[in-house]
Amino acid sequence: MVDTSVVLKWFHGNGELHLKEAGQILDDLRFGRINISIPDILPLELLNALIKGKGLSTDEIRETLNDLFEMPIKIIEVSLPILEESSKLMLKYNLASYDAYFLALAKYEDCKLISDDQKAHGKVKDGTVIMLGQYK
Repeated sequence: MVDTSVVLKWFHGNGELHLKEAGQILDDLRFGRINISIPDILPLELLNALIKGKGLSTDEIRETLNDLFEMPIKIIEVSLPILEESSKLMLKYNLASYDAYFLALAKYEDCKLISDDQKAHGKVKDGTVIMLGQYK
């Protein structure tokens, strides 16, 4: 599982750190070496980052979202059990709801969450999170 900080680097990461590692994840996905799942909230968070963070045009945004939805990524619907676990993780790690949701879903799916959000996911030290800079 990847979070929005990783997906953003796939499309619009010019000048950002850990682009090599993000590219490696994308190559691993394309060549079938890994499977990737994302919660269905990721495109909403990505849209926000593209508009507010990157200042992209509507055409650029449409192209980016189309490219994301064409990838062989499993998109998982928001569910009540994951929301309930998210609330616990929000309190435990002082996370925003969407950051906690990514973490809760990774735990539920029994997979690793790859993130470049040091502020949010960098504080999780239970083995669930792989920080992007550590991806091999």
